This record gives sequence, structure tokens and C-alpha cells, in this order.
Amino acid sequence: MCGICGKVYRDAARRVTASEVVTMRDSMQHRGPDAGGLHLDRHAGLGHRRLSVIDLEASAQPMPNAAGNVWISYNGEVYNFAELRAQLVARGHTFRTSGDTEVILHLYEEYGAECVKHLRGMFAFAIWDARDDSLFLARDRIGVKPLYYALTDEALLFGSELKALLADPQFRSSRAIDPLAVHGYLSFLSVPDPLCIYRGVHKLPAAHTLTYRQGRVELRRYWNVTFQQETGRDEASWREELLERLKEAVRIRLVSDVPLGAFLSGGIDSSTVVALMAKLMNRPVKTFSIGFADREFNEASDARLVAQHLGTDHTELILSPSDALPHIGRLLTQFDEPYADSSAIPTHYVSALAREQVTVSLSGDGGDELFGGYPWRQLRPTYQRLISELPSSLRHGIAGLARALPTAIPGSNFLRRADAPYAEYVLDAMAVFDVEDRRGLYSNPVAAAVAGTSPYAHHLPNLAGSDRRDWPERMMEYDLKTYLPNDVLTKVDRMSMLNSLEAREPLLDHPLVEFAARMPWSLKLRGGVSKHILKTVIAPYLPAEVLTKPKQGFSVPLATWLRTSFRQQVLDTLRSGNRHGLFQRARLDAITDAFYQGDERRNHQIWTLFAFEHWYQEVDRRADVGTSALAAHGS
Repeated sequence: MCGICGKVYRDAARRVTASEVVTMRDSMQHRGPDAGGLHLDRHAGLGHRRLSVIDLEASAQPMPNAAGNVWISYNGEVYNFAELRAQLVARGHTFRTSGDTEVILHLYEEYGAECVKHLRGMFAFAIWDARDDSLFLARDRIGVKPLYYALTDEALLFGSELKALLADPQFRSSRAIDPLAVHGYLSFLSVPDPLCIYRGVHKLPAAHTLTYRQGRVELRRYWNVTFQQETGRDEASWREELLERLKEAVRIRLVSDVPLGAFLSGGIDSSTVVALMAKLMNRPVKTFSIGFADREFNEASDARLVAQHLGTDHTELILSPSDALPHIGRLLTQFDEPYADSSAIPTHYVSALAREQVTVSLSGDGGDELFGGYPWRQLRPTYQRLISELPSSLRHGIAGLARALPTAIPGSNFLRRADAPYAEYVLDAMAVFDVEDRRGLYSNPVAAAVAGTSPYAHHLPNLAGSDRRDWPERMMEYDLKTYLPNDVLTKVDRMSMLNSLEAREPLLDHPLVEFAARMPWSLKLRGGVSKHILKTVIAPYLPAEVLTKPKQGFSVPLATWLRTSFRQQVLDTLRSGNRHGLFQRARLDAITDAFYQGDERRNHQIWTLFAFEHWYQEVDRRADVGTSALAAHGS
């Protein structure tokens, strides 16, 4: 696993200097502590930080082709590289190394931009092609590996993390907060792609490539998946194929020249991965878990039970708020933009725990999105469905009457939104700050900047055309394409790489994803039990207690910590905050007071505001962007 970055000036006569790229590159040393590489070619420069996992002695990057006119800087793992290498050799290609980096380079020479369609794995890479002065960027199908880019008046910049772009003085001096990104962050705990917290910066979406040539950017989607039920197969055949695909997805992720282990939460997804690892490996699997003293949130005993059943070499840590408190600031700023999923805290600690013994760790991410692990998101309450099917004129009248009701009345928020498209209502219901909450929070300049825009604009296309018959499939597809890359995979990437640990996600093997997308919904949720088919397939390998326990999620006792150990830090941060002028001071204080008076609805809102304020105060400390950011909103 690695960190990549680079810069290409629009003006071909302007030279990129070594210091420009090295500064960007070494801002991400945690992503690649083993080596740092650099390639300069007139107005282009590539940087690379390496965490050596495969072909340890060779495969230094940036790597050139044989002619020295095509160079690659690559982050990730391609699991079918040996098969691809054999195909390329048969077509006359000659290799100097034994790793996957050179395979991608030869694939590009053979197929150009179509090379990405041959890759099976997680990746983000940049290829500088001096033959036509073009830059080619690519990101994997699911969005496991990140990639940011910005096109300024002078250059195109890119990097695995936003901090690489922020290391460029020209970019850093001109950045301004994007109010539309704040709009999205307050809804979803993170800034949704392709947006970034800074105006003019973008996240390259999953399954996309970018070609930059002669000052122009061309974006292209190269893969897509649609959840659509396949009929005509019996359940036994689905089970048989699922088990084989799961085994293969795990098996190909066991290739490593460094020590390898797995995260084990005690839930069905990570337990499935570890169970299959135990069957495929000739030594005990090293497993790692985090627990809490609060029994409601503690899965350590479940993980321990699985570890004992499978005979793993297990290590666990019980995390207390006093352990986490001194490091909260570092964790929140590691994302370089606001990020408020509190499960980043245990993800960091389990990554640190694993890194003491291994360099690669497999995880269970993706199981919920593929096999219906969020039934409360996919099953529509009857009253919501019935209202959504009423004539539009009647729904409009209901909404008008409901807007006169006090917001404290249960169901009033839904009724006020009765005239909105159902998909938009669902997103508003899931939002941390819904329409009503945001309306009173924004300062006047921000309210004006976002007027007429929807924070859900980048999410709604993933629910387009849905109706009551295929709603479960649309919601799973929505989670796979939005929640997973923007929240879950962002968290795992940043927290694992902060500890120089490579995380691999076998349940997100793209052939497995395509297979699960065709699977009938009735095989995933049956009799109120989620992940029915996955549990059935893996049942022979795991203790019965793991299969029947309720879904818990990898979360911290957030409300308790915020009201006790974290209380003073949260209050100090929020009371001294809002120097950016984005929010109404009185509304911030009212939300804070309501939370500390026991309003449970404010739990995630307080953490979301705290994370934003902490991020901004750190940015403000490093460079004064407060007034310029607000001025940009009023422009």
C-alpha cells in the first residue's frame, strides 16, 4: 500500500521542480514509510511513498516502461496480476520485476485507458505518458483506494490524500471552503464525492478514470453494477456459488511477502472472512479486535468466541475514553476535511494493534451492503409507503398543514416532507441534520450560497426510478455507491494507513459484488433475519451464537463519552468555534445545550459539529483561511 501524488503544469514550457513534488509526497509518509520515489519530466512530476508488501526488493516507484517514456505511480493491490502477466508475456511483453506494478504498466501499453477493465483489486494510480504529454488517473471499481485532484489556473494536482494537495503552496494560498460540501457533510458525516471541502478540489469517483491532456480533463466511468434480481435459480445453487466466490475472494487476498492477519469484530462479516482464512491457511490466523467497558457496545467477547472456535492467534484491546481522548485531535485531522463517523476511533486502534504484528490485515467491509445488513434502511414503513403513493395534490396539502405543527410532534417531519419525492424524503430522514435543522443553523451568507440546492444532489441519482417493488435493491445499490466509499472505506483507508497498515476487503471483490447484485432479495432478508444466505452458507464454520446475535455495528459509546470524558473538550471547542462564520452562533449554543440536557436526538449532531470545528481550528492554526473562506461564500 502506498501514497501517490503529482503535478502537471498547463504550460508545457514550465518545469516542475523536485521540491514541489517531494513536499507533496512526504506529507504522506505514513502511507509509505519504506521508500520515497520521484520522477520529473519537464512540466510533469510524479511522487510515490511505498509500503512494501509484494516484490520487496524490486518494484520501486515511480516505475518506467522499457523505453522510459511511460511512468506509473500506483497505490493498491491487483490480485489477478500473475494471470495478467502470463497473458502479456504470451503477447510478447518482457518483465523486469515480479510484482503487480509493472503488470499495470504493460497493460496500459497494450490496451491504453481500457487497461482498468482487466484489473481485479483495489487501486488508484497515475500514468504519465510522455509520448503525448498526457496524464491518466484511475480508481478502483468500489472506491477502496482514494484519489483527490484539482485543476487550477496553472496546473493539475493529484494525491492519495488531500494533504498532498495542501502541501503545494500555490494551491494552499488560494483554497476556500465550498458551502455545498458543508451542506453534504452535515447530512452524511462526510463530504460526498465528487465534492471536497475545498472549492475546486474533487474526489475521483469510484470506477472512473481521468485523462488530462493539453489543459483539458476527460472523466469516464468504466464499470457499473445494478442490483437487479435474477430469476430461475434455486436457493441451493445460489448457496453453492456464493461459498465458492467467497473462498476465492479470500484466497487471492492471502498473497503477501509480509506478515498478514485480520480484523475480527465478532460480527458475521469479519467472522466469515476469518473462518475462510482459517480453512485456507496452513497456520493460525492472527486476529485483532477492540472492545469497550460499556457492555452495550462491547463485541470483544463475541470476537473471542470466534477466535477460540477457529483457533486463531488472537489479540484484543479494551478501549477506554481516557485512552482515546489524547488522540482525538490527531484522528479527526487525519482526514484533511471534516469527517464525523465516530467508528474511526476504534478503527484506528484496531489498526495500531494489528500493525504491531502484521503489515496486511483483511477486513469484513461490504457484507452489509451486499447481503442486506441494514434492514431498517430497506423496509419502508407502511404509512410512509401509503402517503408516497397518494396523488401529488393531496400530498402537497398534507405537507402544508404539517408545516404548521410543532416539530416535536412525532412524524411531523415526515408529513412536512410529504410533497417531496420519496427518495429525497428517505435521504432527509437518514441525514444527521435534516432540512429543518439546517435551515436554522446556517449563517445568512451560507444560506444564500446553498439556496435552491439539495445536499442530496449527488446521492439521488442512485435512487432514481425506484418504486415500492424494488426499493430494497435500490437501497443496497445506494449504500454500495455512496455510504460505502464516502464513509466506510474512507475511514478504513485513513485509519489503517495512518498506522502504515494495508487493509484488504475480500467481500468487495468485484465479481462477488456483481454476483450478489443479481441475488434475489428474499435470500438476503427472510423472516426478519438479515443476511440469511450468508449466514446459512457460513454456518458450518462458526459458532451458532455468532449467527443469531443481533447486528451491533463497530461503534463507540458516543453519547456517554461526549457527556463524560469528552465533555470539556467538546464544550471548549464549540464555544470557541465558528470563526469561519458558517453557522448561527445562537443555534450552535441551543443544540449544545439541548444535548447536555439529555436530548438524545442531538448525539450525532454534536459530534458532527465538534468534528467540523476541530478540523477547522486546526486548519486555521496552520494558515489563516477563516475570513477568506467566509468571503467566498458571499461572492
